[in-house]
Amino acid sequence: MVSAKKRWLIGSAFAAAAVLALVIAIALPAGPPGPPSGGFAGTATVHQDMAWDQLFQGYGNLSGQWSGGDGAQSLPLPDGSTMWFFADTYLGATDPGGARSPLTTGVAHNSAVLYRGGHLGPTYAQPPGLGGYNSAGDYSWVAPPPSYPATSYELINGDQIIDGGAVYKFYQLADRNIRPGGFPYKLVGTVVEAFSLDSATDTLTPSGGTPIGIQDTAASDPVIWGAATLVSGGYIYIYGVRPYHDSRAPYPLYLARVPVGGLAAGEPWQYYHGAPGCSPSSTTWTSDPASASALRTGVSAGFSVTDVNGTYVLLTSDNFDAHAADDAVAYYAGCPAGFAPDSPRYRVFQPRLPSGYLTYEYRIVPQFSSGSDVLVSYSTNTTRPNENFYNATIYRPRFLDVKLPAIPGPSGPITDPIPSVPLSPISRYSQVITR
Repeated sequence: MVSAKKRWLIGSAFAAAAVLALVIAIALPAGPPGPPSGGFAGTATVHQDMAWDQLFQGYGNLSGQWSGGDGAQSLPLPDGSTMWFFADTYLGATDPGGARSPLTTGVAHNSAVLYRGGHLGPTYAQPPGLGGYNSAGDYSWVAPPPSYPATSYELINGDQIIDGGAVYKFYQLADRNIRPGGFPYKLVGTVVEAFSLDSATDTLTPSGGTPIGIQDTAASDPVIWGAATLVSGGYIYIYGVRPYHDSRAPYPLYLARVPVGGLAAGEPWQYYHGAPGCSPSSTTWTSDPASASALRTGVSAGFSVTDVNGTYVLLTSDNFDAHAADDAVAYYAGCPAGFAPDSPRYRVFQPRLPSGYLTYEYRIVPQFSSGSDVLVSYSTNTTRPNENFYNATIYRPRFLDVKLPAIPGPSGPITDPIPSVPLSPISRYSQVITR
């Protein structure tokens, strides 16, 4: 998903590929303010999860379909499988040396890969033509609604949830005719796409999208809903963010909700209007989206909110410090609406990156976590021209095993995929998926 703060500052994953007709982003002017007073309440214990890293490296090297993507979002399915959703995606084969050919690599703005029985596949995207993938095609899995033609608009990854037996996916609607600061598009609202789910095969089939809160102008400051979702206390909570807000109060966080079953039934949403907290008044929830109040600022456009042993954890990139934008931080709360400006802030991960590399969109993956020991996915990218073509291993998800601090209750080992068998070393991550 081309939406985290650092990607506005350095450009998109595809910027270096002129043959793919994508444009590098131009830096936006003002940065966010410094970190909040008080520093960190604690620090997580972290190590890289090589088993999950190797699983996606192997599939990217060998599938001939998905060869890389960012903005990973996961959805546990009823039979225990997981659907992994991606934003900008490379499609096609990689060569034995670990490179992609710019001429035979396809691009999708959204895609998905099924994880089932310890293995990845199939890939969900538009199929290649008779001559295979090429640089001119758009292979996005889900197209915008008819009123927003794909010649001018695209759908970018948000969160998703199962409700009433169907999957509801929140996509960010991007208008390529509006280019703030020279960026290739502007996010102008949300599309909630419904998918039918075949429980026997785990096949998802898009069945139509509903636009929500569209503000399709150059001057607009829309709330992009569905950056994260959470089910708690009989409600589906839907978190939103304003990515174009004043840089002195960057990325304000908003909250809406609908009863469980309400997305499937088409029930109206309620919007949080009031100070953040866990004891709302009778007027806190309103039917008017324009009355929604920000809980706090400083999140990102790609984050997660998770109930961890009764503590609600907001995991996000650190957008309070321009020098720490690659870092992951967590805020704790006692309820879905409790993320206040003074919520406890914990340091989770500080990658040590060579110049020209970046990390973003940190998310907890609850179905493979165990209490306060959580699996975290994140994206990696490069700003070096053409490097995503001559080194296909970069633009793929990475994973961390994280012990969250100061959360009592159960914990245990992360659930890793089955062991994989080494292939010739394209990179230290390259592996064969056993079948």
